[in-house]
Amino acid sequence: MTYNEFLAGIGEYRGLFEKGLKKQANKHLFKFAEDFKTNVSEAEADGILFCFCREYFDQKALPSALTHDQLPFQLTELLNDYLNRECSKEKMPQMRWAFQLYGRYYNPHDPQNEHDPFDILKKAYEHPECDQKTVDLYFNEQVEWLYWGAHHFPDSCIISRESYRETVKTAEKILSEKTVAPALIEEFSYYVGLYELFYEWSDSGRKGDFEELCEKSGHKFHAVKAFYYKK
Repeated sequence: MTYNEFLAGIGEYRGLFEKGLKKQANKHLFKFAEDFKTNVSEAEADGILFCFCREYFDQKALPSALTHDQLPFQLTELLNDYLNRECSKEKMPQMRWAFQLYGRYYNPHDPQNEHDPFDILKKAYEHPECDQKTVDLYFNEQVEWLYWGAHHFPDSCIISRESYRETVKTAEKILSEKTVAPALIEEFSYYVGLYELFYEWSDSGRKGDFEELCEKSGHKFHAVKAFYYKK
């Protein structure tokens, strides 16, 4: 099978899907995926799926067979099998692609989370062939963790202080080793300042209004409203 034939098979699925023939589309794609697994050698499959991932994740040139970001289940199953094989060999950029495919979402092909995408991303960052996309993804994960931890400020902090410090330590290590997008650095600095204000305010007995403290410190912050119900 050639790469163009692979795309044509997916294109037939999309054609049926867009006509509203979802059952026929899924039936076609299921058979196509089964035929691919049965009749295409592993080496040939790896070459085809490498081309697809490169086009889909890196070139952002969405194959004409697809019209949205949600890849169909049968296709993600093929990609999952391929990327697991490549990650076991610690190949790049395949380790980064594995994170991009399922880094922030539940992986139905790995219900026990045996292949933790965050651990794979960390290995990708430490890999000799680490690229800028990997650096930004890994740094962004530190920022996202701080964002999530501050979601209930000033009522509470979702993450522990130890977790906060470890995250900051990791982010600062990245900054000392690599070049990071300025927007990500600015966002990281914002959250570090916000957490430090929160800990200062909390350790001093939570006196005064936290939002006013932020405003006086030149830190933009507006608490997310929370509603609590008694049973």
